[in-house]
Amino acid sequence: MEEVETTEKSEYREISIWLDKYADLFSEYDESDFSARTLSDNFLTEVRKLVQEAGNNKVELKFNLMEDQPDPAVESFIIKNIHYYFAVKVKQAEAEKRKILRNGGLLTLAGFALITFIILLGHTWSSIVVLKGFEMMMDPLGWFLTWTGLDMIFVQSKKEQPHIDFNRRMTNAKLTFAAFGMPEVLEAPAVEADELRLAS
Repeated sequence: MEEVETTEKSEYREISIWLDKYADLFSEYDESDFSARTLSDNFLTEVRKLVQEAGNNKVELKFNLMEDQPDPAVESFIIKNIHYYFAVKVKQAEAEKRKILRNGGLLTLAGFALITFIILLGHTWSSIVVLKGFEMMMDPLGWFLTWTGLDMIFVQSKKEQPHIDFNRRMTNAKLTFAAFGMPEVLEAPAVEADELRLAS
């Protein structure tokens, strides 16, 4: 995979990627069929950087081949592979965000419940020394659970949103191929993430 450059095109932000051959998009250690081959880490890193630089525009990835001859069948497999990969990543990131929110909510509720119990215990049995010591030990734990839960809800869960947004944009990206110096030979419509039946 060679130099990558971007240009503006209608409502899409065109990202032109120059390839020697189709295999440049995939891991050199994976020799399986293009329909199931693992995408290259280098390709994923470069695309993430360029898509972030494109702002909020819709994205069109234009792959320019320098050596391989155009093969519509191979390109169709590659397009489906790329869309499927990012659709799976959307599902995974959304599931992770829901998990963080759920755990944060449970910790917050547990913290509030413990603090409430300690307050009620202090008012009811304030003269018992043993219970007073229990209150002093449990009070920091109650606040720790509460603040940890709130941090998960309002801070940690938001860290997943950029991953969700990026992968959703890539799931809906327009993907096209062109041979070096030739017009585009294939264009496939974007695949909505919820159209694929994926395991969460």
